[in-house]
Amino acid sequence: MEQEQQLLEEPFGTSCTLTAKNFNVPASGTMAHSWIQSFDNEYEAFKAYAEIYPNGCTFLVDTYDVLESGVPNAIKVFDEILKPQGIRPTAVRIDSGDLAYLSKKVRKMLDEAGYPDCKICVTNSLDEYLITSLLEQKAKVDSFGVGENLITSKSDPVFGGVYKLAALEKDGQIIPKIKISENTDKITNPSFKKVCRFYSKDTNFALADVIMLKNEKVPLTDYEIFDEHNTWKKKKLINYYVKELQEKIFEGGNLIYTSPKLSEIAAHAKAELKTIWDEVKRLNNPQKYYVDLSKELYELKNSMLNKK
Repeated sequence: MEQEQQLLEEPFGTSCTLTAKNFNVPASGTMAHSWIQSFDNEYEAFKAYAEIYPNGCTFLVDTYDVLESGVPNAIKVFDEILKPQGIRPTAVRIDSGDLAYLSKKVRKMLDEAGYPDCKICVTNSLDEYLITSLLEQKAKVDSFGVGENLITSKSDPVFGGVYKLAALEKDGQIIPKIKISENTDKITNPSFKKVCRFYSKDTNFALADVIMLKNEKVPLTDYEIFDEHNTWKKKKLINYYVKELQEKIFEGGNLIYTSPKLSEIAAHAKAELKTIWDEVKRLNNPQKYYVDLSKELYELKNSMLNKK
C-alpha cells in the first residue's frame, strides 16, 4: 500500500506531444523498438540515443532479451557515455514478458552496477488489474505507462446513455417531462434536477449522492435515503454536510464558466477520490456507492408513470 500511495502521488506526464503542447502536460517517453532495430545492434542504438539525449536518458531494454542483452547494454552505455559527464541515467523500460519477475531481476542488476537511482518503467497493455497484480507481487516498478486501456473502452466500447427532454419552462413554471419505455434503463427521471453529495462530518468521506428536484431544500440534521427499485432498503444519514455537484456552464446562451487548468482538474479528481471509501474503490466485488432519488423526485416519477 505504501508503494501504491507513492506511485499515485508521482507527477503525471504524457507521451503525446500534442497533449503536451495544448494542455501543458509534461512530455515524457522513450525510444521506440523501431529506433533500436534501425541500428546494426542494440548497443549502437543505446549509445546514439545517449549522445543525443544525455539528460533524461531512458532505454527500452526488451527488443531482444531484457536480461541477457538489454540491461547489460544499457549499463555499458551508462558507464561509457553518461558517467564520464557526471550524468545519471533516468530509467529503463520493459515492454514485454513477465513484468514482475523481470523488474526484480533488473533492479538487482542496476543496483549491483551502481545505479540504484535508475528507475524502472513498465508498459505493455497495462490496466488497473495488471497494475494491482504487479503491486501485490511487490514488483520493482517505479512508474507505469498506460496507453490503450486508458484512452479506449475495451470492456464496453459503446457508452449507454439516454438523451431526452426532462422539462419545459412555461410562464415561469417548470413542466416535468418523462420518457417511458419497456426497457427500464431508458425511463428517464423527470423535471429540473440537481445532484447533492452527502459527506460525513466525522470522516469527510462521501456517504451517498442524491438526485433531487432543483428547488428542494436539504434538511440539515438527518436525511433518509432509499433504493429506488427496492424501497424497503433505507438508511438514515446524520451528522453530514452537503455539496451540490453541478455548476452552471451557460446562462442565457452565454458561457459563464471558466475552465480550470488540466493540472487543477487532476488535483480536484485526486482530492475527491480520497473521499471515497476503499471498499467502494476496490476492483473485485466493490461495495456499492449509493446514488438515489429524493422522496419528492421518486413520487413525481411514479405519478407520471402511473398516468401513462
